[in-house]
Amino acid sequence: MDAPVSPVTAARAALNAAIADLAALDTRTTGVEDLLALIIDSDHATRALTGLGQTWLHRAVQAGAFTDTGLTCADALSGLLHIDLPEARTRLRRSMLLTEQTTLTGDPLPPRMPGTAAALRDGAISLAHVTVIDTFLRELSPAVDAQTREHAEEQLADLARQITPATLRRAATRLAGWIDADGALTDPADRRRRRSFRISGPDRHGMYTAVIVCDAEGAATLELVRDTLGAPGVTLDSNGDRAGDSENEVGDSGDGENGNGDGTRADAAGNGKTGNRTTGDGKTGDGKTGDGETGAEAETVAAAAERVRDPRTAAQRDYDAVFTAITRTLARRDLGTTHRGLPISLILTTTVADLAARAGLALTAGGTALPIADLLTLAGNHPDDLDTWLCITDLNDRPLHLGRSRRTASTDQRLALFATDHGCTFPGCTAPATRTQVHHVTDWAHGGTTDIEYLTYACDRHHRQIHTGPLGWATTIAPPGHRWAGRTLWHPPALADPTREGRVNHHFHPGDLLRDPDPDPGST
Repeated sequence: MDAPVSPVTAARAALNAAIADLAALDTRTTGVEDLLALIIDSDHATRALTGLGQTWLHRAVQAGAFTDTGLTCADALSGLLHIDLPEARTRLRRSMLLTEQTTLTGDPLPPRMPGTAAALRDGAISLAHVTVIDTFLRELSPAVDAQTREHAEEQLADLARQITPATLRRAATRLAGWIDADGALTDPADRRRRRSFRISGPDRHGMYTAVIVCDAEGAATLELVRDTLGAPGVTLDSNGDRAGDSENEVGDSGDGENGNGDGTRADAAGNGKTGNRTTGDGKTGDGKTGDGETGAEAETVAAAAERVRDPRTAAQRDYDAVFTAITRTLARRDLGTTHRGLPISLILTTTVADLAARAGLALTAGGTALPIADLLTLAGNHPDDLDTWLCITDLNDRPLHLGRSRRTASTDQRLALFATDHGCTFPGCTAPATRTQVHHVTDWAHGGTTDIEYLTYACDRHHRQIHTGPLGWATTIAPPGHRWAGRTLWHPPALADPTREGRVNHHFHPGDLLRDPDPDPGST
């Protein structure tokens, strides 16, 4: 007799059958009402399944589903679902908030966000609503009592069933203001807790977006940089900007009669010299300008002249000010001379082919992609006080022999590894070279050598997973003839993969994924 089918198996089969039935529908002649009904029902079902999935994920973690993988739960989930590591972490944290818990004695506890969890399982709200409520609760001051938090979460969850995430975000902001109407619950520690700095991108133009959230002290510091280095004319030449030839541009100030130190004229009319020699503030000795204008009028005209000579917008000047301040800090070596064995300087790598074609991308040690055209511009116009290292590799991105008799890798070897590995070589890891350490593929204690052919990059988290225990990973170098010859292979523990087949990291080598399929299925 056939073994009985489990309820889970039967439910999965019914779900797959329902999806197959929907996919088989020919909707080209379906009426508008039916199409709209399908859109509403499918979105409702997606939301409900997402809510249920949070519960299933949390219970899988509690059951030890990822314990024997040798990875963190986030790493294992990322590989299982082919999602980015930050997304995996978000899902794990969200599953804890939306799933009922149990005490040490086995007694049930409601979810930390019970109203939100119920609304999501009902299919009434989306993950965007959940994010708004989650962010609201995390940003509340720790001084807010539990009862107030619970009431606020319940109120926002009820509102979320009726409004869009954008409207809910505005309501949450207003609610937070009511909870702490007099600001008594916000102290300097709360404000510092919210500080952050993030870089995202690039967009289709190759531009990156940096977002800074700072407290009053940080804002005051940035304002000082902006007001001093961001003034018109300051940092103009050092940032590669030139004022265009304009009919309205003031004449040369090489005769020294302007009172400004940035090369702009301070004359009254802006179209020639004034009748009298001006003082440092653009006024004559009697408080008037040379042609009879008042001092305020002269300052207005001088400001207009500065704008003509400096073609940058205020936002562009502010960027150049911050960039210049950072560059000067690096030039003074205030951060030291090396970090993880790499020079604290601008480090770039590219291939001979991309450099010759003046196309493609170079890569920085921090993982930022730089168009070759920008690389060539930087090489010719980089600030004199900022060191720049450029590593050029062959067509296979592999280094020539570079050996050392000592255990620790030299700076040159670390630079060579940056040119070939770019970052941690663990499959799927996104840690750039600046967040890694050099690893001997064959351990030094076991006869390994500090030769470039047998060195690789590994971040701190994945380096700790290399050991001989039952959950330990191992590393080797892909042999000649292998699809990824010369690359670092990571072999998972036998408990996770009995074959221990070697894997490579494609994150820093996206071109790998565009190669022709390997006829040998054993090469991954």
